[in-house]
Amino acid sequence: MPAPFDQSQKAHSACFTGHRPRMLKNCRMDDLRLQLHLAIQEAIEAGYQYFYCGMAMGSDIIAGELVVALREQFPEIRLIGVVPFHDQTNGWSKEWRLRYWRLRDAADEVITLMPVAIQEGYLVRDRYMVEHSSLLIGVYNGSIRGGTAYTVRYARRNGLKIRLITPVPADS
Repeated sequence: MPAPFDQSQKAHSACFTGHRPRMLKNCRMDDLRLQLHLAIQEAIEAGYQYFYCGMAMGSDIIAGELVVALREQFPEIRLIGVVPFHDQTNGWSKEWRLRYWRLRDAADEVITLMPVAIQEGYLVRDRYMVEHSSLLIGVYNGSIRGGTAYTVRYARRNGLKIRLITPVPADS
């Protein structure tokens, strides 16, 4: 069970959402990383200190890795991994598992919401992050279905500031 939340932290907290690797495979990844880096740095310069990361393959892990890299320049920032359940990495490739565990080890805190895997666990995780943040930084192609679309809609309903990055196709 997560520790009690300090409401004063919410104004200085941001969370991430974004597409998984299959949705990013035809994107310019260097451009995406640069845009995410700039969005995170702008958030830090605006006073955001806590960054909630859902620790999923793709955009989440990339964003978390950027937060870890930015801690060298901004030692006051904190990465909080929010894991829906213990077996989140079941079925992942070796590369993504390694990146997950490196990021998990580098996180300042890891919150595991449920002891066992359930399909709704991902939505529970997304709602938890939105409810503990005042800013959503997302990698989003505008699709109307999926977890990223759900999280963007939920963040809008909850009045978060939203900074969306549209992945640029590699052929443009």
